[in-house]
Amino acid sequence: MGNWNLGSVAAEVLILVPSVPSTLSGAPTERIADRQRLFMEQYTGQTIGSTGIAEQFQPALLHLTCADVLSSMELEGVDASNVRLGEFSISKGTSSNISSAKLDFKKQGMEELDTLGRRVGYYQAL
Repeated sequence: MGNWNLGSVAAEVLILVPSVPSTLSGAPTERIADRQRLFMEQYTGQTIGSTGIAEQFQPALLHLTCADVLSSMELEGVDASNVRLGEFSISKGTSSNISSAKLDFKKQGMEELDTLGRRVGYYQAL
């Protein structure tokens, strides 16, 4: 996989998530990846740079970013269950796959994040 940067994460998200609207592709996806990177730093207590992202962090960062991109697509009202071009339309079912895919990516990302460990702090109450 090599060392990634936020642009690499954004490019991989566009491969995994079909039909990402142009308002979310590119720099917005990189900003979403950066927010997830910061979340991972706080969660694990480890430093994860925006460039040279180590291989151990890449799967969790990718899946959490995918989940956040799908959430943003839901907020924008992207209807991935129906595609219409003029008189031609395709229906993929009664509901959108965005919600279930978002939950799957989030679950997988959090499981991968848990394998990295978590910063634990102890204190003594008086």
